[in-house]
Amino acid sequence: MKTRTIAAAAVAALALATASGVIADQRMGGKMGKGRRVPMMAFPPAEKAGLQDATGHANVDVKRGTVYLTVTLAKGTSLPQGTVLEGWLTTAGISTASERDQKYGPAFGKEDVAMKSRQIPYALSTGLLRRVGSSRTYAGRFKIDNALTPYGGVAVTLESDGNKGIYDPRPGTPLMGGMIKSNLMKSKMTMSGTM
Repeated sequence: MKTRTIAAAAVAALALATASGVIADQRMGGKMGKGRRVPMMAFPPAEKAGLQDATGHANVDVKRGTVYLTVTLAKGTSLPQGTVLEGWLTTAGISTASERDQKYGPAFGKEDVAMKSRQIPYALSTGLLRRVGSSRTYAGRFKIDNALTPYGGVAVTLESDGNKGIYDPRPGTPLMGGMIKSNLMKSKMTMSGTM
């Protein structure tokens, strides 16, 4: 039970951190969207790792299911020893659970687990970002044979376990993120009063 609570809190923290990208989107006039460049802003936990001045963006094509992530560390900084960067698509604090998708039974095969899962956002890993040569830039590519319509945000996390051995597959510490779909987020925030 404690593990589920921690997992739910970690995914929720990532999604809420991603939601702060709404501010960046509003500053850009709400022009982010599919097939567009999505700027990412550093989250407060980045400062603890000395990476608060890192910059990044994602090129997202919602219809084609592609994401290209780029993070550039500030001059004189580096990733903490043994840490890797991992990209994520998130539902940005919005539950996308659907009764239509559970016509033949509850998610996870158990109604109580399905009910709990509907209350937390979902994060899908886009994989590790790899260093580009000897530069301060890290990049990652992701392609899925599905549209990215349920995802409202993109984020990059610091994985302090290095994603080696039997690593924790859930999101690590949020480094930065941005909003793919600002209009969806604004309407959901108005309807739910959360975020």
